[in-house]
Amino acid sequence: MVAEKPSIASTLAEALCPQGSHASKRRGLSPSSPVYEYSGTMLGMQAAFRVTATTGHVYSLDFSKEYNQWEKHGPDELFHAETIRTYDGRANIPAHIQKEAQGCEILVLWLDCDREGENICFEVLDLALPEMKPPSQVYPGAYRGCVYRARFSSLAHQDLQGAMQDLAQPNQNEALSVDARQELDLRVGIAFSRLQTMYFRKHFGNQLGKQMVTYGPCQIPTLWFCVKRHVEIDAFEPQSYWHLNATFSLSGGVPLQARSDAGAIWDSTEARQLLNAARQGLGEVSAASEDPSDLNVSTEVTSLRSWSSVSRRPRPLNTVEMLKMGSDVLGLGPDESLHCAEQLYLKGILSYPRTETDRYPENFDLEGTVRVMTSASLPWAEEAQQLLGSGLSKPREDGVDVGDHPPITPVKAATCSQCGGEANYALYEEVCRHFLASLCPDASFREADASFQVGSVTFSSHSSRMTSPGWTRVARRQFTDEGLVDLSSLQQGMEVEVQRIALSHHLTSPPRYLTESGLLELMDKHGIGTDASMASHVGNVQKRKYVDLDESTRQMRPSALGLALCHAYMLIDPEIVLPTVRASIENACARIAAGEADKSSVVLQSIRTFQSKFCGFARQIDRLPLMLAVAYSQGRGGVGGGGGAGGGQVAGDAAGEGLVLWKEAAARTAAVQLEDLLKQRDSAGLAASNESHVFHLDSVLGDSEAVRRVQQALEELGLGSAVQEQPARGKGGSGQDKGGCQPNTGAAREGARKGGKGKGKGDGGAGGSVPSATDTGQILQSGPAQSQNPQSSGDAGDEGKKKKRSGGKQGGACAGGKGPQGGKGGGCCNAALQPWQQPAWEQLRQQQAWEQQSQQQSQQQQWQQQQWQQQQWQQQWQEPSNQYPHQHPQRHLQQHWQQPAPTANGAAYPSPPFLHAAGPWPPRGAPGASQSPAYWQ
Repeated sequence: MVAEKPSIASTLAEALCPQGSHASKRRGLSPSSPVYEYSGTMLGMQAAFRVTATTGHVYSLDFSKEYNQWEKHGPDELFHAETIRTYDGRANIPAHIQKEAQGCEILVLWLDCDREGENICFEVLDLALPEMKPPSQVYPGAYRGCVYRARFSSLAHQDLQGAMQDLAQPNQNEALSVDARQELDLRVGIAFSRLQTMYFRKHFGNQLGKQMVTYGPCQIPTLWFCVKRHVEIDAFEPQSYWHLNATFSLSGGVPLQARSDAGAIWDSTEARQLLNAARQGLGEVSAASEDPSDLNVSTEVTSLRSWSSVSRRPRPLNTVEMLKMGSDVLGLGPDESLHCAEQLYLKGILSYPRTETDRYPENFDLEGTVRVMTSASLPWAEEAQQLLGSGLSKPREDGVDVGDHPPITPVKAATCSQCGGEANYALYEEVCRHFLASLCPDASFREADASFQVGSVTFSSHSSRMTSPGWTRVARRQFTDEGLVDLSSLQQGMEVEVQRIALSHHLTSPPRYLTESGLLELMDKHGIGTDASMASHVGNVQKRKYVDLDESTRQMRPSALGLALCHAYMLIDPEIVLPTVRASIENACARIAAGEADKSSVVLQSIRTFQSKFCGFARQIDRLPLMLAVAYSQGRGGVGGGGGAGGGQVAGDAAGEGLVLWKEAAARTAAVQLEDLLKQRDSAGLAASNESHVFHLDSVLGDSEAVRRVQQALEELGLGSAVQEQPARGKGGSGQDKGGCQPNTGAAREGARKGGKGKGKGDGGAGGSVPSATDTGQILQSGPAQSQNPQSSGDAGDEGKKKKRSGGKQGGACAGGKGPQGGKGGGCCNAALQPWQQPAWEQLRQQQAWEQQSQQQSQQQQWQQQQWQQQQWQQQWQEPSNQYPHQHPQRHLQQHWQQPAPTANGAAYPSPPFLHAAGPWPPRGAPGASQSPAYWQ
């Protein structure tokens, strides 16, 4: 028997082992998955059982190793490139499954009951069947005569025992649908991502450096929802409107507020006319009075209506609602909430957390689960006991049962330590309270409306009072009373005094940015991802820096890069960014899962469609960096109007063209109606473009007129040249000449390093002036540093020729500090943008550097002192001795990076940087750090 995780295998062996006996435990070939053994009965026969587990998917899909060489294989080749199945060699699951299958006649698959679990079933089945002992008979109802599928939704012992008595067959169609989706996601995502990244690195490395610019059929539509809301906010223009309000006084001087039945009035003249109409009923003195505070006029309650209303108890909890609850109530990101729920499930505390069902099954033991909640250790035990005493309300029946798993419910009582931490326990408490609330009575309210006549104008007021808290008490939801006065206590014809009649002026408010909860709701409606993957898609757009999350409000604001990507897609081919792109893939895979379509034909047709769109995208890819230039310029206030941070002026034709395209993209986005997309969801399909499938990478990456136009726009918008300039060397001289200050930060540092050539007759020339350390290599600068020199900015140049050094100096810190033996070092020029001029997501990357600035300066001073000491040692040698690598940190560091350390699976990754007395060098955020290998990222 094979489970999906080792912890489930342990629970399974414990639940199914005959009463009075215990399963033995031993190691298998996989260090992460032990084997449990016991004796029992199977199909009425005595049997020996082995229980073990995978660790999720056994295999992952990837391209063969040769396609990792970007320079040899273009991104277009990935649509038809060979794919291979890879696995984690450390876990060694394939050999482990094969070994344990030997000697067994029956295989029972206990993988999660969703499409992904079904796919893992066939991964395990393909490994185990060839190694199994030929069955002595064809077992009834078994797949291939010896394979069973267990279907369960909880790790409670009684549920596992029940599943063992009701075994079924694995569903190969569902497994094939996952294979199809994985292949399409791999080919489409990697092809588009590699093309975008290669294009930017070739032409715009000074703006984006080595950053990956990725595309994904789920990731980009998720981003588009955030961009669409941003466009709506950006295009919003507040409008004035008025309300005519009246204040009445009841007996005892209690004030009562009312509003004209005319509602919002959008014309000031009409508003004034309505005010005059009301004042005509106040008498000549009152109507003519400019002071409306003391009218001394009475009217009466012309109509009164009261009724009862309810707030319905919540539906049973599914995954999307749990993720929304985690964000809104607990402030947890969706991926964090799902991780907590999975941990609780593995501990047997919650039921399976990935489900679309929000309706309890008919045979669900609701009362038994409530009794579990009456444990004295739980803070909500009293509510659970009261619920049992008063009787359970019938759960809502307007949910859906999609047949995957029951709703998320508690399985057993648990303390904070048993849950595994405060975050897990907080989510556990909310799930428990939601479960109890779903069985409580509805909350009841008393509503009332009252009307008053003043002149020819009717005023109305509304009040609401809670009469029974119902489910809100256990769920800890607060409802605020509406209206200062409970109008149900009034009587029709009752006289009230008119105290004040006046107009109030208002402005319409823009919509708010999407919260994580709101984004999840849109994704669920439009079919972006599944209950198992939606959390990761929301997390990915944050990790890719396509959106910025406000931790206090959980609102998601698209970054300049995210805006540029979506606007470019909308200009080139809206189908690759709209939610229908994912719906088309999911619809195709659903047909495979239902047995209505063949996997091979679906994959082939989808690949052809996406390949044609890829070629069309490649022909117009120059619009992408143009949108990026406008987006960054708007962040600085450099471009005015058209849905951006206004106030600036566009300089030049190229930048003007970019702004025109930006406005067009924003208009296209605003014109898309979400309701229309919902109507297309179930029938969505992509139309192949008329573009030729011929793709020439050289023509895409070449220095075309379009590229030059975008580079011109970047310069016109004040974002610096996209072309990386060669570093210049400052001339030496008497030891006081400086290396030239370069407009490019990388060139500046190289100029600093090669600044002086005093040839032993004096101090080496001071290093070239360079920008601030914390600004180096950021996107809005002229470009990232190109030198691998780990020294600080402004370090003095090499002293002479490393020979006949009679007066070398090591001055040249950023502030122009004086060296140990000689003249002053080069000061900083302000060639780069200041940190507060950077876009928000770039400021985030710089934050750590700013926080560590003091520590870095101290390290720089210590390092400079060490270098000065090393110079004294080096004067005894023509070249630094290899026997003392610590005497030459820079050389040792370079050698160290050139020796990648092998990982467990044979891949290589950079080792940690060279360490010396002053700590790691360069420190994070220091000059040179941005040019270290990926270890620093």
